[in-house]
Amino acid sequence: MPSVPESAILTATIPGINQMWAQLLFLAAKQEHARGTYLYLYDDPEHSFYFLEKGRVTILHGATNGQVQNMLYMQPGTLLNVAHALGSSMTRFLDSGCQFFCLTDVVLWKFPGSLLHDQDFIRSHPAFIENLMSSIGLKLLLMHNTLSNSGTGNTLSKLCRFCLNMSQASGNARELSPGISQTELANLLGVHRISLLRVIQKLKHDGVLQELTRDRLIIKDPEKLRALAMQ
Repeated sequence: MPSVPESAILTATIPGINQMWAQLLFLAAKQEHARGTYLYLYDDPEHSFYFLEKGRVTILHGATNGQVQNMLYMQPGTLLNVAHALGSSMTRFLDSGCQFFCLTDVVLWKFPGSLLHDQDFIRSHPAFIENLMSSIGLKLLLMHNTLSNSGTGNTLSKLCRFCLNMSQASGNARELSPGISQTELANLLGVHRISLLRVIQKLKHDGVLQELTRDRLIIKDPEKLRALAMQ
């Protein structure tokens, strides 16, 4: 599996780490879903898992403050619902607070969950199983980072910590491309978009940031940013 950049971890964005599974689509059934659609994947008696061929999907979860929080953003070439497909043989627990949401029009391929418990399939496709297990580990790291960023501090410290981490991931760069919109960032940090915009304006006024958009993050005062991030 190719290495995943730190920026992907910090923005909770999963690149196409399971692209090799496109070779097995003859074992799956094609589905199409429109932008803005919620995908209820847990009540499937086949405990299926899915390959995202086109579009972007996010995992939504109820946050402690009552708002809905984005946990992960998934790009084409990603497997969905794998944990449920694997764990269904051990528990019937369903997390009703966790949902998949289509950020764009989406094309999915549905695999039967029994495939991951089929000893013949596992023995004959070791590289695919290794890829799947590695991607589960990556998702755990991503979700842990998301919970760490959203669980402590106020909006100001959360945003500063995010900007500082992005800078450090790019060799302490003071100008870089975050690759995440302000709305997506607010959802990722578990804060209201209006609160995030106010904090961005304050950091600009105080000379800490010059700009923060999907394409440009410009840090004017790294030391002030670091101090605020540590609050």
